[in-house]
Amino acid sequence: MNDPNRPEADAKDANGNEAAQGPNLILLYSLIALALAVAIGLAGLIVWPFYMHR
Repeated sequence: MNDPNRPEADAKDANGNEAAQGPNLILLYSLIALALAVAIGLAGLIVWPFYMHR
C-alpha cells in the first residue's frame, strides 16, 4: 500500500533534483517546425508547375 511518510524515489533524479515532468518541449517544437517545413515544401512542389506555365 501507499505509505504517506515514505518519500517517492522516482520523483527525484540521481543528483537529488526534481525529475522533469511532461514531454520534451524542444523535441516537440522541433517536430512541429519540421512538419511545417515539409508541408510548405510540398505545397511549393504542387504550385510550381502552374507558376512556371504562366
